Amino acid sequence: MHPEMRMAFLRAFMRLRTKNLIPATQAVDIAFKLYRCRDKQVRKTLRHFLVSDIKRMNKCQKQTKANSVILSFLSKMIKDNSSTVAREAVLILLCLFKKNVWNDARTANVIADSCLICNKKVYVPAIQFFLGKSKALDEMETSSDSESDDEETKIKQLRLGHRVGVKTKNRQKRLERSIKHVNREKERKMRKRTELTNFHALNMLHDPQTFAEKLFRKLERCSDRFEIRLLILDLISRLIGLNKLVLLNFYPFIQRFLRPQQRDVTHLLLFSAQASHDQVPPDVMEPLIRVIADNFITERASSEAIAIGLNSVREICLRCPYAVTKDLLSDLIQYRSYRNKNVVAAARSIIRLYRQINPELLPRKECGRLTESQLDVLKYDIPQNVAINYGQCTTSSTIPGAEIVVLASEKLNGKKKESSEKSNKSLDDSEKCLNNEENDSWESCSEVQESEDKTCHDSQTDESDDEWVNLPNSSEEDDEQDNVDMEIDESNMNVSSKKTKIDPSVLKEKALEIASSRIFTQEEFEAMRKYQQTKQKRFASYSSLRNKDKIDNSDSYFIVDTDDEDGENTGVGIQNKDGSLGNLVSMSAITRLVKRPHQTKADRMESIEEGRIGREKYGFKVNRLNAYASTTNREKLKNKTFQMIKHKIRGKAKRSFQQKQIALRDHLKKLMKRSR
Repeated sequence: MHPEMRMAFLRAFMRLRTKNLIPATQAVDIAFKLYRCRDKQVRKTLRHFLVSDIKRMNKCQKQTKANSVILSFLSKMIKDNSSTVAREAVLILLCLFKKNVWNDARTANVIADSCLICNKKVYVPAIQFFLGKSKALDEMETSSDSESDDEETKIKQLRLGHRVGVKTKNRQKRLERSIKHVNREKERKMRKRTELTNFHALNMLHDPQTFAEKLFRKLERCSDRFEIRLLILDLISRLIGLNKLVLLNFYPFIQRFLRPQQRDVTHLLLFSAQASHDQVPPDVMEPLIRVIADNFITERASSEAIAIGLNSVREICLRCPYAVTKDLLSDLIQYRSYRNKNVVAAARSIIRLYRQINPELLPRKECGRLTESQLDVLKYDIPQNVAINYGQCTTSSTIPGAEIVVLASEKLNGKKKESSEKSNKSLDDSEKCLNNEENDSWESCSEVQESEDKTCHDSQTDESDDEWVNLPNSSEEDDEQDNVDMEIDESNMNVSSKKTKIDPSVLKEKALEIASSRIFTQEEFEAMRKYQQTKQKRFASYSSLRNKDKIDNSDSYFIVDTDDEDGENTGVGIQNKDGSLGNLVSMSAITRLVKRPHQTKADRMESIEEGRIGREKYGFKVNRLNAYASTTNREKLKNKTFQMIKHKIRGKAKRSFQQKQIALRDHLKKLMKRSR
């Protein structure tokens, strides 16, 4: 059949399904029969149509029954003998999961089953989906996504606005910057959505232990190219790290490839760190660390290899602190005095790590001062995020950092008490003022009475006069003395309140009581996180009073800072099934170099050539409407060789003064004609 006729029949079929004249299950069955046609355009059109049709069907309400039937059909098609049909079924499932149409556990497990298919055209897209590296799927999604349509509309509006007005270089540059900004925002949204989707899918697997064992068995028998085996290794290590699986054969398998000459060795070191956790036995992790130390951290290796090896050891020990012995650790930290800055920084990072998690393994002079978080671990047996010893339980009886809520409530109660004391003092002052006014009025009345009865009671009035005059003076003196006493008492009380502090054990008990009696708000959790970060950086004893005042300010932890939401971790933060926070290792943590290595001339020229891509050329610019039009004789003269023009130059040099005058006159006449 002619391709155009085939496309016409396909459009008619799509029209019938859009009008609901064909049920969805029957339409999917017919579409997968058409997938066997050797026509890429038909397969691409059918894929986009099925995805948009299922999305439209579930737009208003989830069609549970139809979705279940279609999903069962797609899971059967994944195991089909035709690789094209199986691949199309996997791509449809991946696209529907990414668009949040089918984002349940059943769909995620069907995609996981497709990772175990023997055909690499089927299992590679599924593995790339779990790893967030499916470029073909992203292109397919962006071509039919409504968000991409909105971004294209924005770009069209920008270009349309540029058509109006004067065409200047600044406006053209502004337009290009705006278009780049729109494309950058689009890539950022896609990257963020891909990461969240993949973590969501990995956490919904029913049996990750069995799935990882089957993948590892597939990897041992795999004979595909090295890039595909790296993808399988990445997925296995990610499963082990997220779910804390115990797959003991994985570590000896990856040890065979840990050599500086190995291709993509940084990825292999990344997978080793990603697959380490505190539930792996030490007799399995210690040989892995020993292989890295023997092959990378030696005097015969380059400084970059030593730095990468130390960074890898640090990332492994961060997740599994007992993976290194005391003797090996003492050898590794000797590189803190190496001649290369990258190696020194990597060795110091290991020292800082063990100062936090297990200072007992370090030499005494490298332990440093204890921080407040370390003091809490030693004094109150508060568990850390990872187990220092194999088999140690890291359960917590309280919420870390809940003490800041107790301190804030105590401070609030103190402020309320001070305000109530101030109000009582003002009431006492007002009462005393009223008493003074009454005394003054009583004194004036007594004086009037004395003036009326002066003739009769002369001697008595003098005595009474003295008494009435002395009483108010004595009362004023008593009031002044009382005020002074009250001020002294208040100042003493303020000094004592500043000096009194809550006992740490009492503070822990109050924090446990608050944590078990009510639900914390989001602001309080943010304050706890900041308080814990401060305790990790803060030493247990202080020398300056200014730092004390700054630290004791419990209100500062309740100020929400929007710039500090991402945290300081270099890895990608995700949540495990048990609620703990697992961190995937980033490549920058392995290849971190403080000082850039010296570049050769070839490397510099390569970077220069890369920077010239898409940039305008320097030099003379042809100012004509058509850049491909013919050039003038003067411009052609510049490109000719000297052998072609030397006779003309000699003739010009031999001209007489009269010939030069005639040539100048003719030239000026031509200019006059052109100006007219």
